Amino acid sequence: MIKVFQLFFLSTLTAMFLEAYEVKVPGSLSAHFTVSSIGNGQIYRYSGKVYVNRSRAFIADISRPSRQKACNYNSDVKWIDYSSHAAVRYNVGSLLDMMQILKVAHHYKGNRYKSSYHGYHFMLTLDRKGQLNRLTFTDKDGRRNTVQLSGVRYNKSPYPASRFRCGIPKGFRTVQGKI
Repeated sequence: MIKVFQLFFLSTLTAMFLEAYEVKVPGSLSAHFTVSSIGNGQIYRYSGKVYVNRSRAFIADISRPSRQKACNYNSDVKWIDYSSHAAVRYNVGSLLDMMQILKVAHHYKGNRYKSSYHGYHFMLTLDRKGQLNRLTFTDKDGRRNTVQLSGVRYNKSPYPASRFRCGIPKGFRTVQGKI
């Protein structure tokens, strides 16, 4: 499931608006989200609230199916599962760069844009204001992932760095994950 979150949150960090191929980058955003990931006969659903800064920082408080947190700063991503008292650290490096994704994006139909990058295929759907409200992509394993946003709030200024503190609680088992 980490792939869904890293793709979504890292991709929304630098581009939240697409208007006539012109990229407008807000300082930050907050939104409620629902993620559906379908593949190999399995369906995963997650929901919660996310805060994102243009500086590549995000924190997602996941409320369903269980309390979890996904967060990053620069190229490090942490996935904390409070029910299992475990955490996974990932180094994603420059795996996804939304500016590169947008450079190869092209208008598809109506309010939708298509792009391919590093073996992932993206469909970005915009609302009437030209703001991202859905991101769908197929990963390298053929899993179809949809991230739906609601209650999106765009801010001109970034959130303070303190918003993105994401420590792993003492006593949690921590492992290094692989992308």
